[in-house]
Amino acid sequence: FEFDSVDPLIYQPGQYISIKVAPTRINSYSIAGNDGEHKFSLLVDTTPGGPGSKFFENLKTGDKIAYMGPFGTFTFKPDDDVKQLLFLGTGTGCSPLRSILEGALLHHKTGSVPINFYFGLRHTSDIFWQDYFHKLQAEHPNFNFTLALSRPDENWHGATGHITDLVRQIPDASDSSAYLCGNQAMIDEATRILLEKGCPKERIYTEKF
Repeated sequence: FEFDSVDPLIYQPGQYISIKVAPTRINSYSIAGNDGEHKFSLLVDTTPGGPGSKFFENLKTGDKIAYMGPFGTFTFKPDDDVKQLLFLGTGTGCSPLRSILEGALLHHKTGSVPINFYFGLRHTSDIFWQDYFHKLQAEHPNFNFTLALSRPDENWHGATGHITDLVRQIPDASDSSAYLCGNQAMIDEATRILLEKGCPKERIYTEKF
């Protein structure tokens, strides 16, 4: 969903806004990106069918929404001074990670630092933004994108399984920072694996969806 904001929305990549989706319900949504201070986008999964899903499914072009924010500390930490950056996301957890990645690649001096983004979805029909990340990979030699499907069909020729399986293949994470966003099970397992691989606990940043 793309929105025009009356007032400028100044935010740090990775932050979120809160929207009143029902009389007694406020939901938070990470900012997926922007095209100037007065335009921003949100990535919303409407499959759960809850108040937030119904709110966004019923939105029509020209409708107005009210939001609060931005909020959150799940943002890029340029002072970590590490030799590797790891990004792990599932589902709509890709939203803040996309913003943080763009900021790291375009606005911070990360050109010599390997950046690996492991993105997990279930089915081939769930795939989105793959072309965008492949384009980003082509433009930045230090960036590597891996999409893994846990329930692929016979036409899928990419990585399979959970992204935590890919994290297990990392030989050493002692000089890394890791940004994790997605379901709680992935975050818990990935955190445990990263700690086993030597990644300092204080350099594992998480945002659960």
